[in-house]
Amino acid sequence: MSAEPIIAVVEDDEDIRSNVCRFLARSGFQSWGAESAEDFYVRLLQSRVDLVVIDIGLPGEDGLSLLTRLASQGVPTVLMTARADLDSRIKGLDAGALQYFVKPVDMQELVAGIRSQLRSKRLQGGGDASVAVPWQLDAANAALRAPNQLLVPLTTRELELLSCLFKTKGVVVSKQVLMHAVGGRGLEDDFHRIESALNRLRRKTLEITSMPLPVRAVFGKGLVFVT
Repeated sequence: MSAEPIIAVVEDDEDIRSNVCRFLARSGFQSWGAESAEDFYVRLLQSRVDLVVIDIGLPGEDGLSLLTRLASQGVPTVLMTARADLDSRIKGLDAGALQYFVKPVDMQELVAGIRSQLRSKRLQGGGDASVAVPWQLDAANAALRAPNQLLVPLTTRELELLSCLFKTKGVVVSKQVLMHAVGGRGLEDDFHRIESALNRLRRKTLEITSMPLPVRAVFGKGLVFVT
């Protein structure tokens, strides 16, 4: 872990996000912000992170879904939300949050909690939380190999879609390029068919490998295979 741990703040309220990032900087952390889970996935392609502060009520993919994905990869997370009821607290902690802060959050308490979690991870020998083994596409055998080495068989359309995304992993591929890759005519219905195929592939991948497929939708732009 670096001398200055890097904290990501995923919060759709720009004022809150900026205030938290500024306070973290004054407290000796590096930080960066994202307005949504989708924005976080894209920013993560260029920036490392040691801990993520997440708001539950995000646009698009909600905070609990993002938290669950990160917790499954060993990334420390804390929740910062306006939801103070007991059921929300239980759901957040069950999903993998290490701590649960209710807005308005005392910034000193938030920083103390972050430092505590980073110390715990250091004592447990935790290093880079990213998956070391990459996802691999076996085009010859029409299969996707997960980091845990389990194979997901692919249909022709799934193979065409992943082949397109794998060519530029980490880069958003536009709807038009994706539709062309699977032999579409560039119509909106063609992209709906791609989305349906992707949803089936997500379910199949999760069932076979117990790992979420790292393909993210970037609103209004297209899809990206996150590495």
